[in-house]
Amino acid sequence: MPISSMQRVSIVAHRRKEAEILALLQDLGVLEIAVEEGFAFEGEKPPVATEEVERTLSEIRYCLDFLERYRRDKPSFLESFFPKPLEVTKEEFLQCCFNHSPVYRACASLEEQLNGIRTTLNRLMAHLEFLSRFEHLPIPLENLGETRYTRSILLEIPLEKKAHLESKLRERGLLWFCETFPSRGRNVVVFLVAHRDFLPHLEEVLQEIGATPVVLPQAFEGTPKEASERIRVRMEELAREREKLLEKAALYARFERDLKLAHDYYASLLERRRKEQEILHTRETVVISGWVRAEDMEKLEQSLKALGNEWVLFARDPQPGESVPIDLRNGSWTKNFEVLTRLYGLPNYWELDPTPFLAPFFFLFFGICLGDVIYGLILALLGFLAPGFLKVPDGTRRFFHMLGWGGVASILVGMGTGSWLGDTFDHLPKALSAVTSFKRSLTVIDPITNPLPMLIFSLLLGLVQVLVGLFVSFVKEWRRRNYASAIMDQLGWFAFLLAIVVYIGSTQFALLKPFALPFLVGTALFLVATQGRQKKNPVMKVLSGILSLYGVISYLGDVLSYSRLFALGLSSSIIAILARTLGVLFGSSPYIGWLIGLLVALLFNVFNLVMSSLGAFVHSARLQYVEFFTKFYENGGKEFQPFSYRTKYVKVQ
Repeated sequence: MPISSMQRVSIVAHRRKEAEILALLQDLGVLEIAVEEGFAFEGEKPPVATEEVERTLSEIRYCLDFLERYRRDKPSFLESFFPKPLEVTKEEFLQCCFNHSPVYRACASLEEQLNGIRTTLNRLMAHLEFLSRFEHLPIPLENLGETRYTRSILLEIPLEKKAHLESKLRERGLLWFCETFPSRGRNVVVFLVAHRDFLPHLEEVLQEIGATPVVLPQAFEGTPKEASERIRVRMEELAREREKLLEKAALYARFERDLKLAHDYYASLLERRRKEQEILHTRETVVISGWVRAEDMEKLEQSLKALGNEWVLFARDPQPGESVPIDLRNGSWTKNFEVLTRLYGLPNYWELDPTPFLAPFFFLFFGICLGDVIYGLILALLGFLAPGFLKVPDGTRRFFHMLGWGGVASILVGMGTGSWLGDTFDHLPKALSAVTSFKRSLTVIDPITNPLPMLIFSLLLGLVQVLVGLFVSFVKEWRRRNYASAIMDQLGWFAFLLAIVVYIGSTQFALLKPFALPFLVGTALFLVATQGRQKKNPVMKVLSGILSLYGVISYLGDVLSYSRLFALGLSSSIIAILARTLGVLFGSSPYIGWLIGLLVALLFNVFNLVMSSLGAFVHSARLQYVEFFTKFYENGGKEFQPFSYRTKYVKVQ
């Protein structure tokens, strides 16, 4: 059965058995602890302290992030996406006693020092940038400012403003002295000394010409060039100090395994503490409620017996309307396509799992969209072999296998349509003519020269899937005992659409002619008679029934959406042909033309494989979600999450 049967269970035990039972349940991983909705219970829920575990877990995560930032041996591209889990025994996992505190304090100290150096370097870099504007100034910067009788300032102004400044100062009759030095661009640096008695007038002049005295970000000693040199020396010292700290930080990578083990140990401990908050207590007993797969009931009961007899296990079937967690159970092939259902949303417990219905359609659609033997072979090898090399989790492994099966479908469709890297295999050397003959012997439809049969085939597949969707909807309503809706709506439209197909087919097949028209008229009259059944007025019932036939346009639009399968498959083949053509064109050049042609063809084919595979996945999935699921599917289910070890880095054997 695609959706596992669930049982609502309650374990009532003596309080002194609570820790043992929780440890057993976490080890078994078969019970999702959840308090029953509306359960009346007169007892207590003692507070469970989680702050200390949360703090410890946060510190360990900080250490792991620190090691990831400062490690010298960076993981490869593939390892960063698919890290290999640490394989440990259950005894090693449960007896984790690594003291992370010294590592945490050391990492925090190193981080603080590195941040301090980083801040200082940024500040010194800004100072260096500032001083570079005045590198031609031969005057010590400490001379800027006020003395007993004078004030010295620096101005950075456009060259054309210098004469204007001097004329303004002369007009005011001020006592002043200035010297000009080059700066960046069209600006000049003006070193200006004025008598203190004339400072108010000097400020007025500066305001008139739009000049502002340069403000030093800090006190500098010596000329700008000398100050810049001292800053560079200091920056080199800090860089050496930072390098030493980075080397020291990299040494802590030796604790990575212990930290990852400790992380998952405390994550599992935190999970246990949180589940303890959902356990009901009396003075002498505890009540642990939740959901168990029916197939795991015996395993749970036998495991509890090993703890003695101070417990009682109650079990019942789910009640209608109750929120029941979902555990999808499909066959080994169908299970690979569960990722599509999960992307859309899990079904609720009381309806059908759509995975067995969508799997064959997605398989075919993906193959039609990619539609090339060589592309399919590459994708199949990648999908089936990569999970073994990368040691990926089960969910990722199934996704890869789904792509692998899509590659298999592409091989089959490519054989039927004669697409082997487009038409590359039609241009093989004479020595390989047997390969070309074999390829042509398998070709059934050539969509390049005769696209109509492939388009019709795609539309027929769409019609079949729409009819399957209506039939599944009929089964769903029948199981819910909504017999009127099942027969008058789902079965009625199923028969009417089938009648249209039979009527169209009768123009080509004489065998269908005797009953095609009566079948069509009969199903149409059935819809007219039933689709307006909600109306009380007899006339409105008939009018509503007649208007309901307009719904065939919606179904027609759904079927036409499947023409994208033909279009995507055709584009994949055409781009592959273009890749070969460009390769031959560039390859005809002298000397290294063959190499250029090979690279061009290779790049085009890689691009085509990636983009066509992406398009095949997206559009095949879209047809399931938009055209198929809308006929019968209601999501909203919650995934079954049994109480178990919560691991991110570790695989407990």
